[in-house]
Parts: sequence; C-alpha cells; structure tokens
Amino acid sequence: MKSDTGADLSNAANLIRENEYVFLYIDNKRRHVFRIERGNRFFSDKGFIDHEKLIGLKYGSSIELSSGARGFITRPTTEDLVFKLFKRPTQVLYPKDIGRIILKLDVSPGKRILESGVGSGVSTAFLARYVAPDGRVYGYEIREDFARVAISNLSRIGLDKYVEIKTRDIASGVDERDLDAALIDLPDPWRVLEVIHDSLRPGAPVVFFVPTIDQVVKLVNELLASDKWIMIETEEILERTYEVKRGAIRPRSRMIGHTGFIVSARKILRD
Repeated sequence: MKSDTGADLSNAANLIRENEYVFLYIDNKRRHVFRIERGNRFFSDKGFIDHEKLIGLKYGSSIELSSGARGFITRPTTEDLVFKLFKRPTQVLYPKDIGRIILKLDVSPGKRILESGVGSGVSTAFLARYVAPDGRVYGYEIREDFARVAISNLSRIGLDKYVEIKTRDIASGVDERDLDAALIDLPDPWRVLEVIHDSLRPGAPVVFFVPTIDQVVKLVNELLASDKWIMIETEEILERTYEVKRGAIRPRSRMIGHTGFIVSARKILRD
C-alpha cells in the first residue's frame, strides 16, 4: 500500500519509530522492553546502545551493543508489555491461567466484560486488548491504592481507554446490565453470586479464580444450590516448558504447578 505521496506505508509500519515500545532479546535471561526516546541510552550488563541507532531500523533487526554482544529488536507483545512494565503490588494471574480464562469467557472485540478484583490490572489488560476497539471492561476494585496502580499501568500501554474502574465493593451492586461475561478474582466470590447473575445477559459465562480447594468446594456448592447456573466446571492448569538446544531437547527441571483453580459456569433463567 502506498500513500498519496508514493511512500510505501506497509514498509514504514515495519520501521522502529520514536516513542514506540520495543522488545530487545539478547538471550533467554536478558529480555527487555523500553520506549524509544532520542537522547536516551539503553543499559544492560551486556553493554549499552543509543536509542538513535535503533530509530529507522526494521523490526527483527540484529543490533550490536557497546560490549560487542548482539541482540534482536522486535515488537513487544501484550504479554511482554504487561509483565515487563506493570507495577505489581498484588499477586497476579499467570499467562497460563489468563489464556484459558480468555477462552472460557469467549472474549472478543466489542464485548462488555465485568471484572471484580482488578488488583494491578494484569488480567484487565488482556481483557481490554481482546475487547478493543469497541468493547469495554468494567472493573470493580475495593482498594483505592490498587485501582490507582491499575489505571496507571493500563495508561502506560494505551489500554486505559477500553477500561472503566470503579473503587468499591462489588457486593454493593454493579451499575451495568446485560454484560457478555465476568471474571471474578475474589477470596469469597460466593457472596456476590446474585450481583453477578443480575449483571450478565442470559447464557453469559462467568469465571472465578480461587487459590484453594476449600474455596472451590464452597463456591461450587453455592453455585449448585442457587439453581441459576449450568456447566459448572473446575480446572487447574499446569505449565511445563522444555529446554531447547541444538541436539538436545528436554523438560526443564522446574515447572509452574499450582497457581489457582478456574471455576466456570453459565447464567440461566428459571421460571
């Protein structure tokens, strides 16, 4: 595609520009995200490089740091931005859990999602990325300090415009109605089941994230007793990565085991 001036827009989109975030890969232990700003210099234990030398390069290019070490510059993914840039005063959901939650909630552009227990805004960021550009995430966070951090984090990567955070206990009620899905990350979600049910459209999915099996048992029992939910399921996602080298591929000696339980259900109507 070319502009009216004849410039190749597709090629220009592949070039690093000032004020963009970039992802620098040096090796598996050295992965960095930073914003390109003229006059600034990126430092690491493998040397430094001036930002000006990166402006105009194609994404995917190899670059040389002052020590002679080489790295590669690519566009950062949402995962890179969130886990490298966000301040995290709270425990956050792991990518392995977020991925499954996104699928269970069927998050897609234009949908309106309820979230309670916003914390640092990590899961909020992924929800916002998927509902953009026409959807909305409505977050309810009881702690004002957490809400401020979440809004600041989301603003850093331009996702705040798809999110509205309200500082209050969701138990006092949800302003929105006919929402498409809900993510509830609270220690006692059973106390807000009626509030969540009232806010969702018929047939909409909800996911609860809880850390202990005792919470799962109490929550599932309450869901079953309410007679307003179907497809009540509980999952635990384990992550095992592999070490990949030339001529040698094996499981890593450590894995991400238990982080929490994903309890899901769908709203139904009863006569």
